[in-house]
Amino acid sequence: MDLPTIIGLSAGLLTTSGFIPQIVKGHRTGSMEDISLGMPLVLMLGMTLWLIYGIYLWDLPIILWNAAAIGLNAVLVLMKLRSKGALEMRTGV
Repeated sequence: MDLPTIIGLSAGLLTTSGFIPQIVKGHRTGSMEDISLGMPLVLMLGMTLWLIYGIYLWDLPIILWNAAAIGLNAVLVLMKLRSKGALEMRTGV
């Protein structure tokens, strides 16, 4: 494996793992009130474009980490929607 690929894989691991603490915190507290729904949706759109770009280039780090980040952002979106639905049910909104 060449040095640029190793750097890309390492960078992707670090940046993508940045979503994990938010998911863990939301799971532990059961609250996603402080999370914007727009942020992960916009990120998912951008990451989808990066994923398509990576597929065109057949670049493993771009493909791997953008696919993983899309999945983690999808978890955040689902947690937010589920939390919002639970809030609406509690408040009758």
